[in-house]
Formats: sequence, structure tokens, C-alpha cells
Amino acid sequence: MDLDLPANALAEALRVARTAEQLDVAIDHVARVAGRFREPELYGRMLYASEVDATVPVLAQRLKLKDLPGELSNTRAVVLVSRLYASGGHSRVAADIVRRLPPASATLVMTDPKRQFRHRQMLNGVPGFDLRAAVLLASATPAERIVELYNILAAIRPTRIFLLNHHMDLTAVAAAWPFRDVVEFIHHADHLPCLGATLPFAAHVDLTWTCHLACRDAGLRPLYAGLAAPALAPGEVAARPGLRVATSGVQHKFEGRRAHAWADFAAAVLRRPGAEMIHIGATSPEFEQGLRQALAGAGADPARYRFVGQVESVHAALLEHGADVYLSSFPETGGKANLEAMAARIPVILPMAAGTPPLLRYDLPLRRWTEVERPDQIDAALDAALAMAPALRTPEAVAELERELGRFDAYVANEAARP
Repeated sequence: MDLDLPANALAEALRVARTAEQLDVAIDHVARVAGRFREPELYGRMLYASEVDATVPVLAQRLKLKDLPGELSNTRAVVLVSRLYASGGHSRVAADIVRRLPPASATLVMTDPKRQFRHRQMLNGVPGFDLRAAVLLASATPAERIVELYNILAAIRPTRIFLLNHHMDLTAVAAAWPFRDVVEFIHHADHLPCLGATLPFAAHVDLTWTCHLACRDAGLRPLYAGLAAPALAPGEVAARPGLRVATSGVQHKFEGRRAHAWADFAAAVLRRPGAEMIHIGATSPEFEQGLRQALAGAGADPARYRFVGQVESVHAALLEHGADVYLSSFPETGGKANLEAMAARIPVILPMAAGTPPLLRYDLPLRRWTEVERPDQIDAALDAALAMAPALRTPEAVAELERELGRFDAYVANEAARP
């Protein structure tokens, strides 16, 4: 399966650029390609941009960015991101890394490709990050920003760079290249083309199993670190009448349809006697109203679908609300949320439409979920999930899950990769 974005024209424009102005135009064209990534032929079907990656060493040389070798350690770690968001996996991965490093030891550097941040937003620090420093690029043009970032990194002389660039953030990738001995490419953009994925940095780190299998098959010798997850939930779920099914995720994961819509699966749950649903995560009034109308139209009681809003921890919220089963978001599933449900020892039901693009299909070394394609399969899936629940609490199952949940901690601690 070819997962490489055809980008010869973009790569050629970078190769032939000789002036700063030509280079700025070429870099801008690379950035604009990301606007196409929701197109059906690309979304969930492309993972690399190797033709553009191949120009990165040339670009660094042309900008006279001298190689600065180093030895890998956590002494002076830099978390290099494109930008942060109020919610979403990109920011959470960065925060999860910083939390596992020694307090106030890491430097956060943001390239901010669209120049949406201002230094005044960081006057009181970056919420959720205990940092040594936070740095925001300020130069006006793309070529200048690469040189600026390189100079910042050269001044820090990092011993480890966690590179979490957005898909087409050439600034981050090109400026990090001269430090490649200590750069670890974090492949969080796991279902869209991403610059840097095919470059020989010190490590290529996959956070999701589906992405890892693809990168392994591509010969990239990736490390599977998994996703950060909370400690295992202790004890048993208190017995109570009825069935409580929870879900979570950013709003866009529930919007649109692929053969079916989210409301179709939710209505199938609510048609079960005594069932109710808990929706964890920020949602707009318009989304909530539309979902309630769709549920009523499908013959389900909207009053039994409760929105509880944004929470600090999905894992804690699942325990607090006493979820019996976790129904993953649809049409886009949530890898981190699925894992948090598993950490709470809650069985997972995964709606996955037939014909889902390969990179959007959920997978994990642990098989702890029931997959369905259609809403009419939900009732049987609920029975299967409830039957699975006791097996998730055996000592063997807990030990297996603990090994999976420990991968990310071991990775950030710079320990040897676990098998």
C-alpha cells in the first residue's frame, strides 16, 4: 500500500529556490497543501511526504545551518511543537511528555506557522506545562523563521528534542535537522501526510498501533511508545440498576456521517430498556440541539442522553459517572479516549464503518473492544461488552494492560523499548 503523498512539484520548487523570496514562496506552497488533507483520496490514506522530506538536508545546507551533534539525554529537553490548542491530541501529547520530565526542566518552543499566538498569552506561563521556558517564534518570513528557530536551538544546545510538528510545518523540521542526533520525531499526525516522518532522526516514535504497523512495513524502524494513560482504576464498579454507556471526544469526531451518523448509534443504545448515555467533552448548543432532535426523530428519548461538558480527565469522569460500557466516537474514533476507558477496565464498543480508510481503523496490541459496522449490531455488542467486563479484571488481564500503559512512561524516561 502506497502511503506517500505525490509532491514532486513542491520538492522541485524547494530545490531550485535560490533567493530568500523564492524560498519563502516555496515554503508557503508546502504549508498550503495541508488544506487538501480532508479530501477523500488523502484523508486516512496518506502518511508520508518523502519527496519534500528529501529536500530538508538541502534546505538546511542552503541556509548555512551547521550540524550540531549531541548525545541523547533528558538533561536539556526541548518540546518543539507547531502550536498548542485548548483541547485535542496534539497538545495533550506535548503536555504528557513535559509532565514525565523533571520539573521545570523542559523548554517549549512553538513555531506557530499561522502566527496566531502572542507572547502576552504566555505572560503567566503555559497552562498545564511546568517549564524551564516557553519560546515563540517572531520572525516575519518562512526562511527567517527557520533560521530563528535554528539559532534558538543552538543557544539551548538541547540534549533531546521531541519533535511534534504539524503536517506541513517545514520550519520545525528543517531547523531541527542539524540536531538530528538528538531529535525524536513523534508521529502524532497518524492518518495524514506529515513532514519529517521519513527522515533519519535519532528515533521515529509512533503513538498508535495502526500507524506503527504502517511505518514498520515502510521500513522506518519505528519505536512504538503508545499513548500516555492514567494509572489503572482500583476496585470494582458499584452495582446499580440500568445500563450507563459513556462516550467522549472533541465535537468534530461526532459530526458528519459515513453510511451512518453518530445519532444512529446513540439511538440504538437508548432503545435498550434502562439505558442512558453520558457525553464527555465540550459541545456547542447547536450540536446538542441537533443531536437531541435526531434522537427524538429516531424514536429514542433525548432526556436519557446527558452532556457533562469538558473535563480534566476522561478516565476520572468515566469512573465518577459509573460507566458500564464505553462507546467510541463516530465517524472518527478516539485512540486516547479508548485507552482511558480500558485503563478504567471498562469494555469498549467501537463503531467502524465498512470502507473506513486504512489509517483511520483502530488497532492496539490488546484486543479489548467489540467492533460494529451498523447501529443494528449495537444491542448484541452491548451484551458482548458486558460479558467481557469480568475478564478485564483478572490478574492476567490487569498485568497485560499495565504493560501497555507503561510504554509511554518508559519512552519519555529514555529507557530501553519494551517488547
